[in-house]
Amino acid sequence: MTFVLLKRRLTSAFNSIVGMKKWEFMVRFVFSIGGLLILAGLYFWFYRVLKYLDSVSIIGQMLPWKLTSMAFLITFVMVAVSGLITAMTTLYYSSDLRFLFSSPVSVRTLFFDKTVETALYASWTLVLVLVPYMLALGRVKHATMLFYVYFFVLMIPFVLLGAASGILLSMILMYFFPTSRTRDSVWVICTLALTLVYMLLRFVKPEKLVRPDTLEVVAHYLAFLQAPTAPYLPSWWVSRGMYGFLYGQYDVFLWYSFLLFATVAGVYGLLIYVSKWVYMKGFSGAQEGRRIGKDKNNPETTERKLIGKGWLDNLEWTLFWKDRLLFVRDVRYWSQLALILAIMAVYLFSIRQMPVESMPMQSVIAFFNIAVAAFVVASIGLRFVFPAISMEGGSLWLLKGAPIDITRIMKEKLLLLSVPSVLVGTILVSWSNTILRADTFISILSVGTIIVTSIVFCVMGIGLGAFFARYNLENIHQIESSAGGFVYMACCFGYIAFILAIEAYAVRTHFYRTFISERVGWDWRWLAISLIAYIALNAAVGIISWKLGTRALEKHEV
Repeated sequence: MTFVLLKRRLTSAFNSIVGMKKWEFMVRFVFSIGGLLILAGLYFWFYRVLKYLDSVSIIGQMLPWKLTSMAFLITFVMVAVSGLITAMTTLYYSSDLRFLFSSPVSVRTLFFDKTVETALYASWTLVLVLVPYMLALGRVKHATMLFYVYFFVLMIPFVLLGAASGILLSMILMYFFPTSRTRDSVWVICTLALTLVYMLLRFVKPEKLVRPDTLEVVAHYLAFLQAPTAPYLPSWWVSRGMYGFLYGQYDVFLWYSFLLFATVAGVYGLLIYVSKWVYMKGFSGAQEGRRIGKDKNNPETTERKLIGKGWLDNLEWTLFWKDRLLFVRDVRYWSQLALILAIMAVYLFSIRQMPVESMPMQSVIAFFNIAVAAFVVASIGLRFVFPAISMEGGSLWLLKGAPIDITRIMKEKLLLLSVPSVLVGTILVSWSNTILRADTFISILSVGTIIVTSIVFCVMGIGLGAFFARYNLENIHQIESSAGGFVYMACCFGYIAFILAIEAYAVRTHFYRTFISERVGWDWRWLAISLIAYIALNAAVGIISWKLGTRALEKHEV
């Protein structure tokens, strides 16, 4: 039956490729090319760093391998955390589980299939980042082709053991706490942990590593770290195995290779053996709903107060109330507020650390800072605004059957989501202008631009999110990483480029008058052209995306 399940996955993947539309294929092709370019950039950056470290006298031979063992350790931990989050979905809440449990497939076979799926989903992106690093390391150390072949071979037990850690922890949690609240708690804890790690990595100022005067201090520090890096974890086994193969210590390579494969066989054998009892109890408990002790009367909500003042009618109140409850109940939404706050903190910290002191350069950076802040707003829109229509899922028929126009549904979501988007963009730009001590003209221009940009991004997110809606997905990340999400981000990038080009004349003239000569006059014809182009661009982007989304929702059959 294992081969039947494998054939099912291969057939599903093949059908998704064959059934792909031309525009979807082109979008995925462009996205793949962009990913390859990013990996190529990482390769050249890793190569330059490793080559420089390798040339350091005395300890140069040790530094690349010390970094390699640390890279494997970080990857192993991230795979374990990702495996814990992924296992909660694939093992207990996947949409195909009820069908598979009703089929003539044993629990252990089904569990093995889901564990392999979990390991693949939890590790493929992390391993993909390791590939350019190992290619750069092999080039610096003049490795042969077999070095890379054995790297990919050892990655199999490495990622399986990392994912097994997350799977084992998820099974223990669901066995002793078999409820949907366990998944929510794990999601919150992992999100907060990733947020903390992300902020710490930035606040330690890693840019110091590229300064020669501080690199010597770091090198002396690493010289004292000659002890094995977590010798009882698979990260050290892979690192020592690759080291032994590269330098001809084949006994070391064979020993650590055997240790990896033997451990993964033992761990998964134990997991599969106990899955018949442990896994089934956790899965049974995961299907239970939440328990409420007693009935509660509907409290006086904010929406009711707005209705009393005549600002909203009953239809808007109902939609607002529904979306607000969904936001509070689903930890996938509000738990990621910590990530947004971390992004904002790191963003402002990076602005503060920029070594810029001259007044003209500060104003120039403040102007181009619009693009960076707009990118942050677009990223948040991809996470919250773009999936808004798709997340209606199976309840869309209820909305379409209600006595309410499709346009009003989209307007309600726009009003609900545009407020936090505008707030985030305004805080980032205003605070950045204060840190950079930008002049009044640039400050007013940048704040006004980011407010309009945030609203336009919300309009695009709602419109394109409805046009590229995917209602049958169980994971919100599949909506973000879809072809529609790529189109949304591409449109946002294009919009940012056009906005900066339109405002370039006004900013250029302002700089000439402020820092060169006040006799430079304003050309009101070019200002009028810029203003008309600015209004036309925003109107075109908003109207086109809104119309596309409205028509797609009206034609959608539920």
